[in-house]
Amino acid sequence: MKKSLLVIGVAVGVLLIVALTVGGEKLVLKGLESAWDTAIQSALLLVVSFIVIGQIQVLLSKEKLDKWLGEYSGIKGIVISAVVGGLLPGGPYIYYPFIRSFADKGLPLYVLIAFLFGKNIYDFTRIPLEVSLLDPKITLIRILITLPIPIIAGLLAQQLFKNISTDRLFPREEGSGDPDHLHS
Repeated sequence: MKKSLLVIGVAVGVLLIVALTVGGEKLVLKGLESAWDTAIQSALLLVVSFIVIGQIQVLLSKEKLDKWLGEYSGIKGIVISAVVGGLLPGGPYIYYPFIRSFADKGLPLYVLIAFLFGKNIYDFTRIPLEVSLLDPKITLIRILITLPIPIIAGLLAQQLFKNISTDRLFPREEGSGDPDHLHS
């Protein structure tokens, strides 16, 4: 059994016991209903995201990526990666498989770092919510302050890890189709 599944299973057990103690069966059922609703809403997004990931894998060969990164290496590649990261919708269950799908493509580490920082710092999909719940001025200040961070992180990764690519970070065992094999 995977450690992560065991840890989550224990957390589920504890939370179910607490809910049963605090609010009885009604609270447990309400929590399970909420979980089911979330799962249904997320399922379609997951399926569509994995279809996108699969199509990107077959459309972007290593040769195309090498050519593209040759044209857009350095600061251009870092900025583009950060912006693409910021534009990608969804949470970690969407973009981590997306990143993993490029493992065998040999992308430079700085591209991966810029993408991750862009996704987590820019995340353009949250701007409408942020503007509506906070204030447009606060959102603008946050954007301006954080704007250079993914680019700085990508440049720093480029300087520190010049010769490291994603295929070295995510080694695949022969015959293993399980991307989780690294975590067991």
